[in-house]
Amino acid sequence: MRVSAVAFLNSAPLWWGLRAGLHPPGWQVDFDMPSLCAARLASGEADVGLIPSVEFARNPGLLLAAPFCVAARREVTSVLLLCGGELKEVRRVGLDPASRTSQALVRVLLKQELETQPDYVERNGLPPRLGPDEALLVIGDPALALPKGLAACNRVDLAELWNRRTGLPFVFAVWAVRKEAASGELAEVLAESLTHGRAHLADIESEFSTSLGIDASKIHTYLTRHLHYTLGREEIRAMSLFFRLALREEFPHDRFRLP
Repeated sequence: MRVSAVAFLNSAPLWWGLRAGLHPPGWQVDFDMPSLCAARLASGEADVGLIPSVEFARNPGLLLAAPFCVAARREVTSVLLLCGGELKEVRRVGLDPASRTSQALVRVLLKQELETQPDYVERNGLPPRLGPDEALLVIGDPALALPKGLAACNRVDLAELWNRRTGLPFVFAVWAVRKEAASGELAEVLAESLTHGRAHLADIESEFSTSLGIDASKIHTYLTRHLHYTLGREEIRAMSLFFRLALREEFPHDRFRLP
């Protein structure tokens, strides 16, 4: 089994057990950027991947591998739209290329929030500052450790804005599998990996506190209060609505079946 996962802090509890070797012999576990995970899964270079939720919707050859995800019920604190001025003044948005889901989410939300739609452009790296009509999508670990020049910007937490608009949580990523590789055993291995991660939160907090330069207590709050990892009915409802808004078509509900 070839597994492609994301090494961001937000997903660490999901893959912590896999990295520790809690999987059957012969499994290969690699770590990639979210968009690359999806590309490897779509091309057949990987069998199972932790991928942006919108990429799951775009690839009909994928199934949900297990009832686990990266989701936020309200604010997430790591998927931010930074604004140089007021949100209503935004005319240009820089998009982080790492996650297609966050790109789609910001487009969906700004379509509702702004009368005039801004220009969108992908950009790598963080600029030192933003102009009054500029905004920047920042996700993952960089959003948790913003440089001083951007930390003072107005910030919109996209998960919190989604929740205010819909009353639902937001699902950023899911474990997805190619149809020919789906099995109950796979779901059990992924469940064991998450159980191991939850039991070793202190180790996760220590490792990422060092690598990101963030206090361990802040990481604990992030992982236990801002994020959750269970893919339940509310999360399925949220995904269905998001896919309809982002892709402008109904999503086949049979693809939400879990092994």
